[in-house]
Amino acid sequence: MEFLSEDPTYAAVVLGVLAALFLGLLRVTQQGKHLVYAGVALALLAAVMLIEWVWVTENERIEATIYALAAAVEARDADHAAEFLAPECELEPTPDRANIVVRIITSRFAGPITRERLAQELSNYSFDYLRVARLQANAGTLSGRGKAECVIHISARRLDPTAFYMTPPNGMGWSFGLRETEPHVWKVTRITPGRLDTN
Repeated sequence: MEFLSEDPTYAAVVLGVLAALFLGLLRVTQQGKHLVYAGVALALLAAVMLIEWVWVTENERIEATIYALAAAVEARDADHAAEFLAPECELEPTPDRANIVVRIITSRFAGPITRERLAQELSNYSFDYLRVARLQANAGTLSGRGKAECVIHISARRLDPTAFYMTPPNGMGWSFGLRETEPHVWKVTRITPGRLDTN
């Protein structure tokens, strides 16, 4: 049922094409049965879209957490960003396989992420943009643990001392660990910066 709850694109396209085809046949043949078929296809299309809109999966809730965290960081709102972090959240050291530039940039940030630390760090940055792309989430419904991986595109300035950071066109890969702190509420427990070469 993932094709309905997570990404109904294919089902919606097929039903939309069928509806258009039947309406075309109605125009050519003037047979009322094609209008009925088109109406059924459109009703099914509406049902598919309603299911996708109403049926929120745990994977979608994890995605919403990551998008909201990114938006709060871009806005430099430490209090709001902290709402998406579990108390034990840590920024892990960059893996050895990562690009040397990534290791240098992120090495000073590794360790526990607290509201105070967020406020101190974010106040020293100005973001031109921070965009999340290619986000993939996976929720363990029994374990209450989840994972999200994405590519992040950043253009930012550090105010003191002055420095400019910008990810390359391909962006930078990131991995997030999450846990369900209460039913349907996911918070980030781990943030791991990845590679610059995210092809």
